[in-house]
Amino acid sequence: MTAVNNNRRGQNMHTLAKMNLTLKPTPIQRLNRISEEYGCNIFLKRDDLLGVGFGGNKLRKLEYILADAQKKKAKVIVASGSLQTNHGMLTALSASKTGMQCVLFLLIEESGEEQCLSGNLLLDDYIGCEIVFVDVADIMEDPELTVSEKDRRSQEALDEAVGRKMTVYMKEHQYTEKDVYYVRSAGSTPVGICGYVDCVKEIAEQTQVKFKYIFSGNGSGGTYGGTLLGTKLYMPGTIAAGVGIEEMNPSKPQFILDLIAKTTDLLGCPNPVGKEDIRILQNSVNLGYAIPDEETMHVIETIARYEGVFLDPVYSGKIVNGALKYIKDQKLHQDDNVLIVHSGGTPGIFNSNMVRYRNDRSQIIDRWKNDTN
Repeated sequence: MTAVNNNRRGQNMHTLAKMNLTLKPTPIQRLNRISEEYGCNIFLKRDDLLGVGFGGNKLRKLEYILADAQKKKAKVIVASGSLQTNHGMLTALSASKTGMQCVLFLLIEESGEEQCLSGNLLLDDYIGCEIVFVDVADIMEDPELTVSEKDRRSQEALDEAVGRKMTVYMKEHQYTEKDVYYVRSAGSTPVGICGYVDCVKEIAEQTQVKFKYIFSGNGSGGTYGGTLLGTKLYMPGTIAAGVGIEEMNPSKPQFILDLIAKTTDLLGCPNPVGKEDIRILQNSVNLGYAIPDEETMHVIETIARYEGVFLDPVYSGKIVNGALKYIKDQKLHQDDNVLIVHSGGTPGIFNSNMVRYRNDRSQIIDRWKNDTN
């Protein structure tokens, strides 16, 4: 489908409530040594430098989501995610920064999960938000269930836990339902994904470089959906690709299309995105969500050593890995330009499973033992 006209990019965009949470524009950094190795110009949009906490893509969504919550006079934000959720931590941090309370529901998706503070969970503790743990390990580890069934059943368990907790919480604090704002789908809502429509607009205004591809992560679908819509509106010659970070629910592409359709309705502009525009790569899922693997670790090490930038094993490491594999397969030319969105997630480097993984493989520990014995 064709891109919309310059004067039809959304008559309602300027009327949407938006909070100024972050430091923008974030830099666009050319990866010089990586570009030389891959034979084209590879750039990184540094959304890990957005200025709240350790940065990250969720903050662009939260500028719209929390503004909507304030507009509705909410006093408490309810968010959810996996045990090490970036979205949850940044929601709690941003809510606290703006004077709102946060109740965070964390899904325990693996049996025998080590009960220690690390990564985002450690940061949640510093923030002081109220946390409720929801055990769905028996669902997520059931080999008889499909991805869709796991998603459905874990969502049902979460909804039940939220209902129980918030009934008690509202009574204790003398709140009504009007005082509570629920952040759905990791912020992948029509309001939330406007943050990445903004991001692409920011890129178009920030640089004269014409990008052949722009890569972003695809998990809950919001960042990629917003990037795809933004690309159609502000960079119509660029192909937007999403890199999957976990096994994808087969319904996800349609979810993204529906989300974009609702967003264009909200913005008051024609929908320029069709089914043929969806491009989701599943070439970097490897062992699964948040599970360290050799391929992703190699990319994390390479980008750190070559470019001085840290990636995490859950999101940004897999995004860059998938993008680089795709670039290599496409045999791009030396004058081709590619942009990868750094999604943040830096606390993931310090997850307990990541620390164990490195401890088991690092020569530093052996050297330490040798030098002190």
